[in-house]
Amino acid sequence: MRPDLYYRLRVVPINVPPLRERPEDIPLLTEHFLSTYWTRHRRQGAACPKLSDDAIRTLCSHPWQGNVRELQNVIEHVAVLTEPGAAIRSEDLPLTIEARSAAGANPASLISALVDESYHGAREQVIAQFELQYLSWLLGRAGGNLSKAARIAGVDRTTLYRLMERHGLQRSHNASWVVEREAGEDQETTPQPEPAA
Repeated sequence: MRPDLYYRLRVVPINVPPLRERPEDIPLLTEHFLSTYWTRHRRQGAACPKLSDDAIRTLCSHPWQGNVRELQNVIEHVAVLTEPGAAIRSEDLPLTIEARSAAGANPASLISALVDESYHGAREQVIAQFELQYLSWLLGRAGGNLSKAARIAGVDRTTLYRLMERHGLQRSHNASWVVEREAGEDQETTPQPEPAA
C-alpha cells in the first residue's frame, strides 16, 4: 500500500456526526429503511406497515451505539416480522432493556423525543426513563438481590416490586439483571406488606 494513499484520498473531509447526535434524521431514515426492506422481503402489493408516534419517539430517544447500521437492522427485523398494514408500536422494536434505559444519556435525543409532549406527558416519560435506569443500576449493584437493593435504595422491597411491575420487568432467574416480561406471560403477584399488628 502506498504511504501517501490517505493524503491522496483525503481531498474534502466530511464530518458526519453519529446518529445519536442527530435524532431529527431518524424518522426519515426509518421510513426509507422500512420501505426498502418491506419491498425486499414481502410480495409486491402488500400494504407497508406504519410506525406509531410512540415507536418514533422510542427510536429518537435510543442511543444508537451501532449508529445507522443498528437502526437499519432494527427496521429490517420489524419489516420481516410485522404483518402487512399493521401499526408498529414501541413494543415491536427489538431494542434491549439496557438500550431503552440508556436513552436518557443523550440530552439532545431526550429533548427531541419530548417536543410534542405536554409538560405532564414529558415529565412522566422522563420519570419512567429514570426509574428504568435506576432499577437496572440498583439491581446490578446488588447482584440481583432485591433485599440488598432495597437497603441500598432506602425503600421497601415491595416498592421495588411495584416499580418492576410498572415497567414490565422481572428478575432473570439465572442472572442479576432485569428483563422485560414476555407478552401474555403469567405475572407473579406483587408481594404485599404484612399488616401491622
